Amino acid sequence: MREDQLAGFVALLKSEGRRSVLGLACGAGADGLLFVQAGIHFTGVDPSEENIHAARARGLEASVAAAGVLPFADSAFPSVWAVDALAALPPGEWDDVVRELGRVASPGAPIAVVLPEPGHPDHGQGFTVLRSPA
Repeated sequence: MREDQLAGFVALLKSEGRRSVLGLACGAGADGLLFVQAGIHFTGVDPSEENIHAARARGLEASVAAAGVLPFADSAFPSVWAVDALAALPPGEWDDVVRELGRVASPGAPIAVVLPEPGHPDHGQGFTVLRSPA
């Protein structure tokens, strides 16, 4: 199912002519490899040094960074894949992270996130595509 969701997002990126993506909370890079295999340049960030070492060992461009303070310029990415980013954070941080994603995404860029509902049994299922401010 996850690969199908990612494939749908890749199809959206390709239909809009977007050739790269920022992967927030990229883990060891499993999703990043799928983007690269689909011809989308992937840049990953994760707060875990261990995850970043694993992602780099897979040949991915990745760096250690916190979700709320990303080390990138404004409008640096034409798209963002952040489906795992909010679930691990306290609800009080979600708005700040979504604002930060909007900052690093180019105007109108698609941003894939799961909007968690604390205590909801479907927590983490599916994702929503937000758009950065135009």
